[in-house]
Amino acid sequence: MRPNSFLKVTILFLSLFCIQLQSVAQSIDDVLKKPQLKVLDIGNSYTDDATAMLKLLTQANQMDVSDMCLYKATRGSGSFKSWYYLYHDNDYQKYSISKVLGGIKANISTGTGEPNDGALFREALTDEKWDIILIHQLSTFAPYYDKWKGTGNEGYLNELLSLIKEQQPQAKIGFLLVHSYWDNYSGNNEKSSLLRWELIANSVKRLCEEYPIDLVIPYGTAIENLRSSSLNNEYDLTQDGIHCGLGLARYTAACCYYESLLAPRSGITVLGNPARYDASNDESTYPAVSVTDDNALIAQRAAVLATKNYIECVNPEDVMTSIDGLDGSTFPCSNNTSIYHVGGSRIKTYQRGINIIKLNNCKTIKIIK
Repeated sequence: MRPNSFLKVTILFLSLFCIQLQSVAQSIDDVLKKPQLKVLDIGNSYTDDATAMLKLLTQANQMDVSDMCLYKATRGSGSFKSWYYLYHDNDYQKYSISKVLGGIKANISTGTGEPNDGALFREALTDEKWDIILIHQLSTFAPYYDKWKGTGNEGYLNELLSLIKEQQPQAKIGFLLVHSYWDNYSGNNEKSSLLRWELIANSVKRLCEEYPIDLVIPYGTAIENLRSSSLNNEYDLTQDGIHCGLGLARYTAACCYYESLLAPRSGITVLGNPARYDASNDESTYPAVSVTDDNALIAQRAAVLATKNYIECVNPEDVMTSIDGLDGSTFPCSNNTSIYHVGGSRIKTYQRGINIIKLNNCKTIKIIK
C-alpha cells in the first residue's frame, strides 16, 4: 500500500472510530428500534433485487412501517467510485432516488438525476438526517477486496465512506453482501457461483475487520444457501446470469433484507411469513420461479441462516424450523433469536455469540453473529 493510501485509511478509521465512541450508547440495535427510523440504501440494480419484494413481506404480516422510511439511490452499475464521482458532478450515467417503503416522508426530492449532475444525490445525502446508510460494491468488483481501497475503477471505498461520514456523522453504516453470478455467465471469472460468493463474503468479512461497519445485510449468502438446496436451477436462480431470478430468488433476497433490518425492529421474524408470489406471467431471459407453500419456508430459512453466519453456506433443507404450520405474522422473534427443530430437539440460536447446532445430515455448524 502506498504511504498516502495508508494515511487515508488511518485517518478515516480514526474519524469513524471517534464518532462511534461519541455515540457508544447508540448501538445498531438501539437505532433499529428507535421511534422514527430513516434508512438510505445507495447502490445499483442489486439494491433493486434485494428490495423489490420487501413491501410484499411487510404487507403480508400487516407490519406497521408508519414510523420509518427506506429510500434507495440507484445507478446502473453503481460502484463506490461512481457514487463519489456523481456527488462531484463527474459521472456519465443517469441515476434515481425513490422511496421503497414506510410512512415517513424524507426531506429529499425523488426522481431521476441526469448524467454529470449530482444535485439530486447531494440533496439526498445532505438535506435529511439518516439513521442508517447502506452501500455496496459493484458486482464486477465485489469479490476483490484488495482493490476496493485503491483509486482505480474498483476503488474509492475510503473516499465514499469519508464523504458519507462528513455529511452524515450520526449515521450507522451498513453493507449489502451481494450475490454471485451464474456459473456459466461469461463475466464469472471464477466459473463457479460458489467460489465467487466465497470471495465476496470474505471481502465483506475483511471490510468489517478493518472498518466500523455497523450492519451487514448478507442477501448474497441467502441466495447461495438457496442454491445449495434442491430448489436451485440450471441458471443458479438468476434471470439473466447476473441478477436475482424473478420470483423465488428476489423473494429470498428480500427475506434476508427483512430479517436484517425489520425483524429486530418489529420483533417479528420472516420465518413463516405468508407472502407468496405468482411469477407465471413474469418475463425474463431465464425462467422465473413462483413462491409457493412448498418453497417459501425453505427460502425464508436460507435468509435467516445467512443473517446468523454470512460466511458459511448452509443448505436450508437441512434445518427444520419449529414454526412449520404456525402463523408467521404472530410468531415473535424476541431478543433477536430464532428457534429451530434439529433432530427432534428445540434449539434456540442467538444472533450474538457462538452457538453449535447439529443439522439433519449430522453435520455440525457454528451459527455466528
